[in-house]
Amino acid sequence: MKKILTIIFICCFYLSIAQNFYEIKWQGTDGIKYIALVEFFEKENINVRVNYTTKDGAYKVAKYKCVGKYNYNSDGSKFFMFDGQNAEIVYSSKESNVGYSADNFVFKGVNINNQYDKLYTYDDADLADGNLDNVKEATFKKLDPSKDFTKSYIHSFFWTSEPEYIKYTKLISTNQTTSSSTTSSSSSGETFYRLKFKNKCIKPIKVAIRYLDFKDKWSSKGWWTIEPGKTVYVENSPNSLFYYYAKTLDGSLVWSDKDNLRDFNGKKYGFRKLEKSTSKYGSWVTDITCTNLVNDQSTSTTSTTTTSSYTNQYTGEVKLHLIIAADSNDPQIGASVRQDLDDVSNLFQKAAREVGIKYEISKLYDTSFDKASIIAKINSLDIKNNDVVIFYYSGHGYNDTSGYSRFPSMSLDGKDYGLESMHSFIKGKNARLTITLGDLCNSIPRTRSGTKSDEEIPFKSGFLFDEDKLERLFIDSRGSLISTSSSKGEWSFCMRKSNGSMGNGHFTNAFINSFAKEASKINDNIGSWDQLFNRAYTDAKNNTKYQLNQNGKYGQSGFKSSDVKYN
Repeated sequence: MKKILTIIFICCFYLSIAQNFYEIKWQGTDGIKYIALVEFFEKENINVRVNYTTKDGAYKVAKYKCVGKYNYNSDGSKFFMFDGQNAEIVYSSKESNVGYSADNFVFKGVNINNQYDKLYTYDDADLADGNLDNVKEATFKKLDPSKDFTKSYIHSFFWTSEPEYIKYTKLISTNQTTSSSTTSSSSSGETFYRLKFKNKCIKPIKVAIRYLDFKDKWSSKGWWTIEPGKTVYVENSPNSLFYYYAKTLDGSLVWSDKDNLRDFNGKKYGFRKLEKSTSKYGSWVTDITCTNLVNDQSTSTTSTTTTSSYTNQYTGEVKLHLIIAADSNDPQIGASVRQDLDDVSNLFQKAAREVGIKYEISKLYDTSFDKASIIAKINSLDIKNNDVVIFYYSGHGYNDTSGYSRFPSMSLDGKDYGLESMHSFIKGKNARLTITLGDLCNSIPRTRSGTKSDEEIPFKSGFLFDEDKLERLFIDSRGSLISTSSSKGEWSFCMRKSNGSMGNGHFTNAFINSFAKEASKINDNIGSWDQLFNRAYTDAKNNTKYQLNQNGKYGQSGFKSSDVKYN
């Protein structure tokens, strides 16, 4: 029977939010080599598959879940542990009654900054005295699905009928089309086009393109397979003119132009011309529809192709305006709200880049953290009627218990302003979607106190966003939403790291995690602001459930008011 094997990490990376894949390889004391595929989203939700070949030649796959937690050795040194639970064999090429014991993965030698160096392995016998010694070296690799995933690799861990196999193989095609670009359609003056196709047919299609690359050479590239209703990014080009050829997988429908034949992979295809005005740099989505198409591929013709972009689907191009106000100079909570500012900015920047909308991020902190500066900044923004405006406040707040509003006031340099009043002011700018968020106390004045937390864990931040879910959140939604991190009569708490320094506000941390979940490729969420916020409130409540609040209840209970609808 396989011995329980524990794996020690002494790794160089750390942070709390992650949605990443990792591969771990090690050799047991019996000489058997193991390969583990780890899907990590959060410390309570770690999925592991392990494949290995036994001495008698049986190929086996086991699965189990892990929960992350901190522990201490007898000498007081700290380590972070993935505690494996409920292992089972899911495949064996030979009949066997031998099961599998869940592995434990351990980060050894955690320092004050939660940093590590190397990866080692050891078995359960080495834990008998409570110390981590007699370790063996192992290998650890962070996986990039666009480069490291293949169907055969995924199949080595999953049956083809399993949901994970289906989801992970989709990452291959979608990530291969997105991972090469780190640019965005922002307001910073890019002079290129980010070309995308959306399949509005009921059948899967294949697309090839001819485009001018950044070396001024015409190139052909393909094929991209696009499932019905999905959008795929294909390439960046500095030129407003490009060509495409598309067909359904069964060959029954073709989008082409017989008068513009070009060689591609040894065959001639009729590439159809598309052109965009040079004044409209940024993301450009072309819709492939199934209207009036010729059913004979050999003719390479089509009568209509609908070409559109986010620019033309509504009354103007879509732009995200993110305004973040953070009381970073406050001696008590400054470090916490500054981390909120950076992490919220990073989250929405990544989301805007992935969905391909322009964005402008305005940060008001230090000397610009005051009511006049915030109002002036909002008034200076060129907000159009198809834009998205998100205002995020992190700082002190209060509420008069005898007052009428359930929402708190922001403490802004002696000139306080109600969160609800700010929301109404921004709504007056008539954007398509307006969201106002506050991470602040909703009680009699008191500083936001820290609660001990071990949320910081040794994995680098990562997001695997689903573009369709982001489209539903930012493109297909309209209305307004106002949110606060705690109910009337409650304080809002911030996290305190194990080294004593301040971390994010509990609500901000929960919001970022919930956003990543709601827009993730690796689940069945639909891209709903209501679900996103409700999950964040629940998580923040659970993470503060032992904190006695001003109203005599435990934890903080955020809430919202929303009339957001979807197309």
